[in-house]
Amino acid sequence: MTTETLANGKTYIHRTSAHCETGVTSALFRDKGLDISEPMVFGIGSGIFFGHLPFIKQTGLPISTFRSIPGLVFKKAAKRLGVTVFRKRFRSPQKGMDELRRVIRTGQIAAVTTNVYWLSFFPRRYRFNFSGHNFIVLYENENGFRISDPALLEYTTDCSTHDMERARFARGPMEPRGLMYYPISVNPNPDIRKACITGMTDSCNQMLKIPIPLFGVKGMRYVAQKVIKWPEKLGYVEACRQLAHILRLQEEMGTGGAGFRYIFAAFLQEAGELFGSTELNDLSNEMTAIGDIWREFAVVSSRIIKHRKTKSEETFEKAGGLMLICAGREEELFKNLRDVVGKLKS
Repeated sequence: MTTETLANGKTYIHRTSAHCETGVTSALFRDKGLDISEPMVFGIGSGIFFGHLPFIKQTGLPISTFRSIPGLVFKKAAKRLGVTVFRKRFRSPQKGMDELRRVIRTGQIAAVTTNVYWLSFFPRRYRFNFSGHNFIVLYENENGFRISDPALLEYTTDCSTHDMERARFARGPMEPRGLMYYPISVNPNPDIRKACITGMTDSCNQMLKIPIPLFGVKGMRYVAQKVIKWPEKLGYVEACRQLAHILRLQEEMGTGGAGFRYIFAAFLQEAGELFGSTELNDLSNEMTAIGDIWREFAVVSSRIIKHRKTKSEETFEKAGGLMLICAGREEELFKNLRDVVGKLKS
């Protein structure tokens, strides 16, 4: 944990987080006087999700996402907690950089969305072409900009002006177009209980009620069946390439499947304490167990891709089967959560 002095003399405390958007959102709210944890932000903002997007491709392969669309957690959490926000994209890099400078000179911290590949403060071997990474800009100095990246860095660091502009205005899939956002004002006494109930209800609907079979638990089953059939349909080499793409999306980009399940479990635990609900605590334990199965899926998949054998040979059928187990248990969990929320409302 490190501290920085902003342009208005105010102190900013850098704290690490599990995920960029939720960590940044928590820090932005805390800077305005609303001290709320990262798991609470994630749960209230309905971050838990699953979706398979064959119409959006990265490196020529469809995207599978384990969280809601980037930016929605911030917007939903802000709305449900009574936070007034500024959020804008820019056509011109010059205008986007000028606006960033104008804002931070007042002492207001601002979050930006960037492409990880162009951030030279991050080790080269870990960089990849992903335009959904968020961090906070604190102030400008002789080295460029002082930034707080709660998801990637233990301490604050400097980002050169060249890197900042290139990362904010990178071209390609999901290009950020200089996105900048920050809270203008917060409700000092938000109705946390109501916000939690709204977030949980929304999450249940996203996981259970979307009729298109590419989203929620239906989407998990759809992808699982594809994984099982890949070797026969695509051949072993291409099947491994497709599986590696899912594994990368799960474990490297945006925290991933298991990571988000653990964050949601932490939210359910906090909500359980808030409402005095043992049922929410039990669901928290179940979501942690589901996260462990997602991690097992990742281990099995990596062994398949790297041709590593164990005592029981790893197969695509086993990997797809683990995903089906996750789908079944998440379906049951969100049905139970829906029932618990109904009780909390009454």
